[in-house]
Amino acid sequence: MGKRAAATGVASLTVLCLSASTATAETRQGDTQILAAPVNGGRPLVIAAPTQTSFTATVTATDPAGIDYIDAWLYRGPATAPTGGLGAADKPPCTAFDATATRCTFEFFMDENWFQNADAGTWRLYVNAVALDGDYHRKSAASLSLLRDSNVTANAAPEPVTKGKPITVTGALSRVSWNDSRYYRYAGQPVRLQFRTPTGTYTTVKTVTASSTGYLKTTVTATRDGYWRYSYPGNTTTGPANAPGDYIDVR
Repeated sequence: MGKRAAATGVASLTVLCLSASTATAETRQGDTQILAAPVNGGRPLVIAAPTQTSFTATVTATDPAGIDYIDAWLYRGPATAPTGGLGAADKPPCTAFDATATRCTFEFFMDENWFQNADAGTWRLYVNAVALDGDYHRKSAASLSLLRDSNVTANAAPEPVTKGKPITVTGALSRVSWNDSRYYRYAGQPVRLQFRTPTGTYTTVKTVTASSTGYLKTTVTATRDGYWRYSYPGNTTTGPANAPGDYIDVR
């Protein structure tokens, strides 16, 4: 893992990597059970030019004897040899619903010095729930997709156009580099060309592959008035993006 400056309130990543190295297969003793552990509400986290970013993980665990404490941290890479780790900023606030169930909310922070392009992808939340009688449940309980922001443009021409004549739709796909907070063209990616009428919803007409320089270009036949746009679905390291629709008047 590369050298990074920790965000305010974030524990040492060196210590966290040591902790993450214990994140092996699921282990359990007794009847302690981790019930749920969504990270960022179960949604991907798409980040543009890095600034301080925060999100939460909410862990619920139960045991007939009651829960003593819950630990949770994020790691990436193989569980037995993680390539990165991140711990919660502070001791989490916890609520006991009854004598058996407890929910804790962990808050995580990352600042602009933390991000590197290699950090994009899947991170996993490892949870250790320990009961008052010494029983425990430990496992990788959830995952977080940490994605680089993307941007796509679209321009349809000519406008207006005669019905039955060709329309050329050009554009470009780019994504942010967390290494220097700048956007660069993104080559070789499948991007959807979409159309909608003035009162309709977008549907995909065809798929266009971004060139080696990240540019998009294709031709379609003018049939009716409406908006054209490019839509990028994203991938395992990059978030989705939609271009603003470009209106074409067909005469």
